[in-house]
Amino acid sequence: WAAGGRASFAVALPGSEGELLAQVQTCVAAALADGLPLLEVEAPLLSGLGVNCGDSIAISEYNANQQLLRRFARHWEDLGTAESVRVFFPDAAEASIALNGAGVNPASGQWEQAPTFHDWPGQVDYLMRDDLFSRQSRRSQGLAELPAGLTGKARVDETAEVADRLYLVGYPYDSSDELAQVMRLWEAHARPTVIFNGELDKVRAGFALPFTAEARLKAEFLPQVETAYYLHLFKGSTPGALVRAYPGPWRALRPMEGGGFECVREFEERPELRSVALEYFCGALRTAAVAESSAPREELSDDNQRYYELLGVARDAVPRDVQMAYRLRARELHPDQGGDPLQFYELSKAYAVLRDPETRALYDRWGERWVDVGAGAG
Repeated sequence: WAAGGRASFAVALPGSEGELLAQVQTCVAAALADGLPLLEVEAPLLSGLGVNCGDSIAISEYNANQQLLRRFARHWEDLGTAESVRVFFPDAAEASIALNGAGVNPASGQWEQAPTFHDWPGQVDYLMRDDLFSRQSRRSQGLAELPAGLTGKARVDETAEVADRLYLVGYPYDSSDELAQVMRLWEAHARPTVIFNGELDKVRAGFALPFTAEARLKAEFLPQVETAYYLHLFKGSTPGALVRAYPGPWRALRPMEGGGFECVREFEERPELRSVALEYFCGALRTAAVAESSAPREELSDDNQRYYELLGVARDAVPRDVQMAYRLRARELHPDQGGDPLQFYELSKAYAVLRDPETRALYDRWGERWVDVGAGAG
């Protein structure tokens, strides 16, 4: 396939959180390099695929999304451009948790969390208006105060600056009001924007009264949003997935006996999630159509040297050397510089493994088979 003059590449469903993030980062980089300014990413936790994701499987959904967002945002740190990326959280409370952490609050469903964006080189911000009620609510939850320049913000666009080159918006899914603020931000400043786990399908499928913000979202804003990466897992008696990796087509996949997935349908345009679910993943309603394409699960290699070779470092390289090697290679292979997306993806996948001491130790022992070994150990 091809889109925007860029060759596409097929990617298997991720076998680890590091592989998931490498796929997401590659697709986002390719879409931005193709000049697409409004992007959607739907990257769920992988426990639904039986993958061991470590500490990202949090009890609080908000905590889990914030931690996954932080790992995704490292992409811009590794490229040395994070100072110009402004990260927006749904509201001032979530921004406070990101900057300062939080203790347990059973009343709100918030579980204890360490700060995640306290060391972010760029700006941390939020979408919703911070009025007196919001500030009192934060105090009642025991959340720390925000920096003076952020407390009491009335409009989503008033803290944005000319130096902002990109907006990264984290999980605006609690209500359509949060997404409406993203639309206002776009209309005010037109900066490239990545919406991360915003569950935009809820707005697409929902009813909207005419002349409301929801109606404008559906009719004017969401049609401008390109899906950079999308992975929706269908559970139950007929499991499967709907996946899209830019610039490839949409694919409905279901697991095969013995491992791997088969593609039961490809779509050039975004399909309606409900229709896909009814046709392929609802038990007795599932279609008996022959799969369009299928492939056995790719055998994982026990070679434990290739990732080091991709980064150009020795096996005993210290973490700092691994990070610096990735930054140099990433800038060469990044789609923004005309690099090949597949090569960038392979590099990012290798770095995701070698940057973490636990997965690096597993890779040193088992090679790429560490994915199966690690999942079995979990």
